[in-house]
Amino acid sequence: MRVLFIVPASRAGTVQYTHNLANALSDRGHEVAVISGMEYELAAYARSYELLETFDRFLPRPLRLVRAARFILGFRPHIVHMQGAQHPGVYLWMCRILKAMLNVQIVYSPQDVLPNKLKFRTTQTFRKLYSKMSYVFLNAQQNLDLIVEHFFVERDRVGVLPIPDLMAFVRNGVVPKRPDIEDDRLVVLCFGLIEPRKGIASLVQTFARVRAAVPKAHLYIVGKPYMDIGPIDKLIRTSDLSQHVTLIPRYVSFNEMSGLFHRADLVVLPYESGWNSGVLSTALGFGKPVIATTVGGFTEVIEDQVTGVLVPPGDREALASALITCLRNSELRDRLGNSAQAQSEQTSWKTIAIETECVYTSIGAG
Repeated sequence: MRVLFIVPASRAGTVQYTHNLANALSDRGHEVAVISGMEYELAAYARSYELLETFDRFLPRPLRLVRAARFILGFRPHIVHMQGAQHPGVYLWMCRILKAMLNVQIVYSPQDVLPNKLKFRTTQTFRKLYSKMSYVFLNAQQNLDLIVEHFFVERDRVGVLPIPDLMAFVRNGVVPKRPDIEDDRLVVLCFGLIEPRKGIASLVQTFARVRAAVPKAHLYIVGKPYMDIGPIDKLIRTSDLSQHVTLIPRYVSFNEMSGLFHRADLVVLPYESGWNSGVLSTALGFGKPVIATTVGGFTEVIEDQVTGVLVPPGDREALASALITCLRNSELRDRLGNSAQAQSEQTSWKTIAIETECVYTSIGAG
């Protein structure tokens, strides 16, 4: 089968998901190509698919678009697999062009399900986009009801696949750059895009109590901001946490990311709302215990007290209690971390590729 992935982004979870799945499908004998954003962050990593860097900030560069169009006509894919949800108008525009160029099946993995900024116009665009898809892949069961009810997608055109370890290549392929912190500190890592829905402010407020109970505790908040971080920075200072909370408001390198996850004693995901998380699969792959809220499909991945700890969203008391308990008990952290890693190893990209391939075949591709 000839499979063409379109991912206008150039970095982060959607790109990493595409890279892993494209390699896994290629390993199964399919011919795979990826049309991506400029400065594709995985271009230098081992891959068995053809890569065309075409988009610049989600808009195609004219000459590169011509090259991509010629490639598509020559490649003649049996299936086009779109990835991402931040700019539905771009995907809809591409879908219309592809339908005009080829008789091809188009499927969609929105990943985030909803973009960072949802407007009425965006909702209408998503409904048009979903109507053109032969199939939609989701990463959490709870998202199925969301797109059926919100975007009017028929249930028989939707399937749910878990997210395997996005970052296996980071653990094996880069030299970790460990954070500059004392060896005796107990590191709590909150990693990923900094957004209002992530509950970062509540986490900082909670951490004042955590540090009082566990003086060696240190919190790292790391990720590109999609909000004004001024209030969070002020909260850290006014809570007398400047020496105990490190805020890194940027997209970090794979070396830094690997170092942070290696050094972390546990990972916290205090989301107040959401739909899934590639950070969760990464934490499990690193064998780290995870404290997370009961949102975003986390309950479908984490077995409470077995592979992690689940707390209600917005419940600072429960979050503080879970953090304190885990930080004080190294045997508990080891048990949860070992179970997390074992669970991660049960979900492979080969398995996801086989299930994805079955869908491609069922809708008449190839």
